[in-house]
Amino acid sequence: MVLVVLEWHVISNTMESSVKPFILAALLAGLLLTASCGSDSSASANVVARVNGKDITTSQLDKQFQARLNGAEQPPSTEEQQDLKLQVLNQLINDQIMLEQANAAGLNATDAEVDVKFNEFKSQYTEEKFKELLNAQKMSVDDIRGELRKSITIDKLVNKEITSKISVTDAEIKAFYDKNKESFNLPESFHIAHILVTPVADPELHNAKNDDATSPEEARAKAARLLKEVQSGRDFAVVAKESSEDPSSGPNGGDLNFQPLQAIENIDPRLAQAVQKMRTGETFPQVIETRYGFHIVKLLEKDAGGQKDLTDPRVQAQVRQVIFNRKDQTLKNAFSEAARNKATVVNYLAQRILETAGKTQ
Repeated sequence: MVLVVLEWHVISNTMESSVKPFILAALLAGLLLTASCGSDSSASANVVARVNGKDITTSQLDKQFQARLNGAEQPPSTEEQQDLKLQVLNQLINDQIMLEQANAAGLNATDAEVDVKFNEFKSQYTEEKFKELLNAQKMSVDDIRGELRKSITIDKLVNKEITSKISVTDAEIKAFYDKNKESFNLPESFHIAHILVTPVADPELHNAKNDDATSPEEARAKAARLLKEVQSGRDFAVVAKESSEDPSSGPNGGDLNFQPLQAIENIDPRLAQAVQKMRTGETFPQVIETRYGFHIVKLLEKDAGGQKDLTDPRVQAQVRQVIFNRKDQTLKNAFSEAARNKATVVNYLAQRILETAGKTQ
């Protein structure tokens, strides 16, 4: 069970959100693409799209599609499968266009860079769990390395063409703050960290020690052992990275950032009661049991709340990040669309879905 917490942040109405495209939008996109490329209107059944003359095959799409479905509670309907396949294929098309641009700019990932990322990825698992992951995802080591190579290459292109060119000025920060000043009138909050031990096995767990309790008895004993380690002087963050079963906070040393008391109470009233009793820098002397499992909690800082001024470094950092993210997303969308405008793309999957519409139940 993943512990869900609310980070200290600007209220959500200051952030834009994106809406996943519905199947109609995806189909229309496919129509537009094929209409612009009528001279390349046929392909064998194992080709789902063609990008600048390079085929994307059914097997490539199915592998990515199955990875998306992995862990789904219920099998999707036919329409949901088509919708998801169109979305996955659209990403594969965009990735291929970006990879070609990166290749032209000499930004391909090196073998050494892939080795580093692969070793970092694999180190999160035992050999047995790594093999289980490959089997579950129906992927080979070469497939994993291929995906990492693609990701590194695209990241290089994005960093060169977009991220490195983004700047946020003090004037922009002040303008945003002035417009959203009321969003920074905050309640009292507590900067806490925790180590979570869950009472069930988690096949996706990858803390540094691959240490996973599989029953309530094991979880209770593990939490008691970890609390003793912290109390004996071991660094809280190190123990969290090694053994916490919260995938969200564990890699960050258990850091849950600043939380208003109400958010902590929503997780569990016992956590809120414990936090209120603690002094800054103190670890609560007992393991706290909630519906998520067993928690070891440390209070890092307190904040009295109230109206936060722009002179507060956290406010400046938060505003800067919001503005940066907005610019980054806008530029990425524009860059992707501009690159796609220059490409020759045919989406055969979209054509086939339209051609078979109404012919089968």
